[in-house]
Amino acid sequence: MIKILDDIYTWSVYSEEKNINFNGWFIHNNVNSEGNILIDPPEPSNKNIETMQKFGGVQHILITNQHHIRQASKLQEIFNSKLYINHLDASKIEIPISSEFSDGDLLVEFLKAVLVPQQKTPGETALFWKDRKILFVGDAIIGDPPGRLRLLPKTMYADVKLAKEGLKVLLDLDFDALLVGDGDSIISGGKTGLTEYLNKK
Repeated sequence: MIKILDDIYTWSVYSEEKNINFNGWFIHNNVNSEGNILIDPPEPSNKNIETMQKFGGVQHILITNQHHIRQASKLQEIFNSKLYINHLDASKIEIPISSEFSDGDLLVEFLKAVLVPQQKTPGETALFWKDRKILFVGDAIIGDPPGRLRLLPKTMYADVKLAKEGLKVLLDLDFDALLVGDGDSIISGGKTGLTEYLNKK
């Protein structure tokens, strides 16, 4: 894992099929006593697991959509973590879910669940850390090529125009860092980048 922002670490697994990195996020939680957090974890190396253990393990695994379960089951077993996913995607998950959340819920007391409508799955959720101006996204937007943003391929959506329109809910949030599940994140200027993308004809 590499430190990308204070208390936030990431690791990636390259997908030959998609020609893009799948990213996982580890938050070493110094906000409260609720414990550490993983978001959308891909396959971790043994060294990654050792680093998580050094920081006190993983108490919570947050999933942004049903297709980003990735290696949550493995890590849930290792750390005895609680697993969270939006209730709209929960029925598609075969591993034990500890808690289903809804739009607007505050997870682990500081990450706000923001439903992104009209996406690939009905429960696509961004996670907003208001005090740090950080937004985590799953499949809602992809960082590709580096420094730029795009949607998934058109075939992934019922209506790609509505999917792009649905992303505008994120512009109501005051964020700077845009940390993506797929591709390359934008550490500073993320909202500007998203605004520019959505305004393109």
